[in-house]
Formats: sequence, C-alpha cells, structure tokens
Amino acid sequence: MSSVGSCASYVSFRGEDGVDLNDCLDQLYRDIQSNLNDSQCSVRTMARLKEDDDFRECVPIHFAVLDYVEVLTDLFGELKQVSKDVLGKPGKDDKDWYKKECDDRKERIAKVKAEAKEEAKKEKELLKQVKNLQIIKE
Repeated sequence: MSSVGSCASYVSFRGEDGVDLNDCLDQLYRDIQSNLNDSQCSVRTMARLKEDDDFRECVPIHFAVLDYVEVLTDLFGELKQVSKDVLGKPGKDDKDWYKKECDDRKERIAKVKAEAKEEAKKEKELLKQVKNLQIIKE
C-alpha cells in the first residue's frame, strides 16, 4: 500500500475543503496527463501541416497549444497548493528552520537562473562570433 493510501489526509481542492487527498491527486494528475497528451498531439499535427505549408491551418492549433499551456500552468498551481496543504504549517520548533530552508531554496533557484542566463549570453556571443567568421570566409 502506498504511503498516500495509508494516510487519511484531506485538502482544499478547486474551492472545496475536505477533499480526500487520493481523489484530489487522481483527478489532478489525470487532468495534467490529459492536457500534456493533447498538447503533444497538437504540436505533432501542426508539424505535419507545416510541412505542407498550411500556415493558416496551423494557427488555430497553435492557439490550442497556448490554451493547453495555460491550463497546465493552472494545474501545476493547484498541485503546489495541494502539496502545501499536505505539508501543513511548521510547528513552533520548526518555524525558524523552515524559514531558513525556504530562503536557501530561493537562493539556489536564483543562482541556477543567473548561471543559465550567463551561459545563454556566452552561447549567443559565441554563435555571433562563428557567424562573423563564416561571413569573412565567404
């Protein structure tokens, strides 16, 4: 039996309090998977149409993909809230520790983002240099 199945947790889900965690997770992940699958199929359909140069037929599919992304963004937001509900609030002895953990996490994320941005900047500069060399060769 899974650890989730053995606990009797209830969460807030889609405006309703006291929803069984298992039911909530089942529905949430079913919705996420469905939207992921639909978006993947849509992009593949668009790619096939694009090969035939059917731009006007691709536009509505592109808009549908954007809609799937919005729905998925909302679903992942719900997942964050469910996780937060399951975690609960820290006890008196854990408040300072938890705050430090959250601050450390924010710093790690900011560092990774800054490094990725710097790496992208270097890559862009390198590509620019390569392109300039190709122009000189020609």
